[in-house]
Amino acid sequence: MPFRLSRFSLLILALGLSLGSCGYVPRQVAGLRVDASWDALPLRKWLAEDRSEPVALAFCAPPECGPGLAVSVVRLTGKDADITEAVLKDPERLARALRSPAGRAKPVKTRITVERLTDGRYPGFAIDLAPADGSRRPAYGAAFGRREGEALSVVLVIGEVQDAVRETARQVAARELGS
Repeated sequence: MPFRLSRFSLLILALGLSLGSCGYVPRQVAGLRVDASWDALPLRKWLAEDRSEPVALAFCAPPECGPGLAVSVVRLTGKDADITEAVLKDPERLARALRSPAGRAKPVKTRITVERLTDGRYPGFAIDLAPADGSRRPAYGAAFGRREGEALSVVLVIGEVQDAVRETARQVAARELGS
């Protein structure tokens, strides 16, 4: 009888731990290849503030994946959603803020270019960042967003090759934000 009771207790403990850890299983980003090159990270709410909620994050690093890419999906509310939506519609606001030396002892010497991306469904932008002296390779980013009531869902892609970043952002936005 004690063996049967301990077996039952172990079963209940195992079941409880399994259910409790379900929230730590990473969610895959829709629109990405499903293969070993992409890794998803478990986000949970421990990464979120009150106004934003990380939904999914995946990355693909060379040599398994060329070029390296990081893709995230975030849900924003409140003032953060309003500011982000304004930037999605007018990315020059972001460029001006990044170029501004306000609060810095010396300005960052970075070449920043932004471009509004339109695919008819969602507002979005592309951004290119590079050292002004050309000492390092540029970094590229692209974002699309969709407003649903008070919430704004945003897809953000960052990577090393401009075309790959933009195409991945379009593919993921089509799947994550709906078409």
